[in-house]
Amino acid sequence: MAETALSVGIITAVWAFVGIVLPVLVHFLMGRSPNKGIVQICLVLTAVCCYIFWLTTFISQLNPLIGPELDVGLIRMIQMEWNSE
Repeated sequence: MAETALSVGIITAVWAFVGIVLPVLVHFLMGRSPNKGIVQICLVLTAVCCYIFWLTTFISQLNPLIGPELDVGLIRMIQMEWNSE
Protein backbone atom coordinates (compact mmCIF):
# COMPACT_ATOMS: atom_id res chain seq x y z
CA MET A 1 0.00 0.00 0.00
CA ALA A 2 2.90 2.34 0.67
CA GLU A 3 4.23 1.80 -2.87
CA THR A 4 0.85 2.79 -4.28
CA ALA A 5 0.72 6.00 -2.27
CA LEU A 6 4.31 6.80 -3.17
CA SER A 7 3.80 6.32 -6.89
CA VAL A 8 0.56 8.33 -6.90
CA GLY A 9 2.29 11.09 -4.95
CA ILE A 10 5.28 11.25 -7.28
CA ILE A 11 3.20 11.33 -10.46
CA THR A 12 0.84 13.89 -8.93
CA ALA A 13 3.81 16.08 -8.05
CA VAL A 14 5.22 15.83 -11.58
CA TRP A 15 1.96 16.79 -13.28
CA ALA A 16 1.26 19.49 -10.67
CA PHE A 17 4.65 20.97 -11.55
CA VAL A 18 3.80 20.91 -15.25
CA GLY A 19 0.30 22.32 -14.73
CA ILE A 20 0.97 24.90 -12.02
CA VAL A 21 4.63 25.90 -11.84
CA LEU A 22 5.46 25.94 -15.55
CA PRO A 23 2.55 28.26 -16.51
CA VAL A 24 3.69 30.68 -13.80
CA LEU A 25 7.25 30.53 -15.16
CA VAL A 26 5.94 31.14 -18.67
CA HIS A 27 4.10 34.20 -17.37
CA PHE A 28 7.35 35.73 -16.12
CA LEU A 29 9.67 34.52 -18.88
CA MET A 30 7.61 35.35 -21.98
CA GLY A 31 6.82 38.92 -20.97
CA ARG A 32 4.31 40.54 -23.35
CA SER A 33 4.31 37.82 -25.96
CA PRO A 34 0.94 37.41 -27.72
CA ASN A 35 1.21 33.63 -27.42
CA LYS A 36 1.78 33.58 -23.66
CA GLY A 37 -1.82 32.67 -22.80
CA ILE A 38 -1.93 29.90 -25.39
CA VAL A 39 1.26 28.35 -24.05
CA GLN A 40 -0.08 28.50 -20.48
CA ILE A 41 -3.39 26.90 -21.46
CA CYS A 42 -1.56 24.19 -23.41
CA LEU A 43 0.58 23.37 -20.37
CA VAL A 44 -2.42 23.22 -18.02
CA LEU A 45 -4.52 21.12 -20.41
CA THR A 46 -1.62 18.76 -21.08
CA ALA A 47 -1.06 18.25 -17.37
CA VAL A 48 -4.75 17.66 -16.62
CA CYS A 49 -5.34 15.27 -19.51
CA CYS A 50 -2.16 13.26 -18.97
CA TYR A 51 -2.77 13.00 -15.23
CA ILE A 52 -6.37 11.86 -15.64
CA PHE A 53 -5.30 9.30 -18.26
CA TRP A 54 -2.53 7.98 -16.03
CA LEU A 55 -4.76 7.90 -12.94
CA THR A 56 -7.57 5.96 -14.63
CA THR A 57 -5.09 3.46 -16.04
CA PHE A 58 -3.40 3.07 -12.66
CA ILE A 59 -6.68 2.62 -10.78
CA SER A 60 -8.00 0.10 -13.31
CA GLN A 61 -4.90 -2.04 -12.79
CA LEU A 62 -5.35 -2.10 -9.01
CA ASN A 63 -8.56 -4.13 -9.25
CA PRO A 64 -8.97 -5.60 -12.73
CA LEU A 65 -12.54 -6.44 -13.70
CA ILE A 66 -11.65 -9.07 -16.29
CA GLY A 67 -9.24 -11.86 -15.43
CA PRO A 68 -7.99 -14.82 -17.42
CA GLU A 69 -10.66 -17.40 -18.24
CA LEU A 70 -9.22 -20.91 -18.01
CA ASP A 71 -10.88 -24.29 -18.39
CA VAL A 72 -11.09 -26.47 -15.28
CA GLY A 73 -8.97 -29.16 -16.99
CA LEU A 74 -6.23 -26.64 -17.75
CA ILE A 75 -6.24 -25.39 -14.15
CA ARG A 76 -5.88 -28.96 -12.85
CA MET A 77 -3.04 -29.65 -15.29
CA ILE A 78 -1.24 -26.48 -14.16
CA GLN A 79 -1.68 -27.51 -10.51
CA MET A 80 -0.27 -30.98 -11.18
CA GLU A 81 2.71 -29.54 -13.08
CA TRP A 82 3.51 -26.94 -10.44
CA ASN A 83 3.10 -29.35 -7.54
CA SER A 84 5.33 -32.02 -9.15
CA GLU A 85 8.49 -29.97 -8.71
